[in-house]
Amino acid sequence: MTRYWLQAATFVASYSFVGCTSIQPNNEILLNSFTDQIASSTFVTDFVRDGNELRFYGPNGKGGEAAWLVRIETVIVESNEFDPVAPYYGRIRSEWTADGTVVEYLGSMTALPQEFLDRGVGQECWAYWLAAEKRWDW
Repeated sequence: MTRYWLQAATFVASYSFVGCTSIQPNNEILLNSFTDQIASSTFVTDFVRDGNELRFYGPNGKGGEAAWLVRIETVIVESNEFDPVAPYYGRIRSEWTADGTVVEYLGSMTALPQEFLDRGVGQECWAYWLAAEKRWDW
């Protein structure tokens, strides 16, 4: 009986510690959020993540579908001292390929389908860490 109570007390103490730990934004959480932003899109199918490569099928911008490959090049999280609501911002740079052809990116101009841009993702995109909600906003 004592062993049961010791196990229960250990579980409660561990749970309390984890529950009180503050989630801090980092590169891994940002990359996971970016991945989820694409994978959860209703127009994306057969999504697979393999490290820094994302493969899926989605719109080609011409009314059809394309086989997409997204290669993550950089993931950066930096502090944003000017906004206490969003104290961090993140930036992801990636190369997007549709049916084997690299989608060109020229600064703020891209040939990505609008569906992806409306979700806040692209070759270079920004996210803000919403501290109260402990999540990235795209």
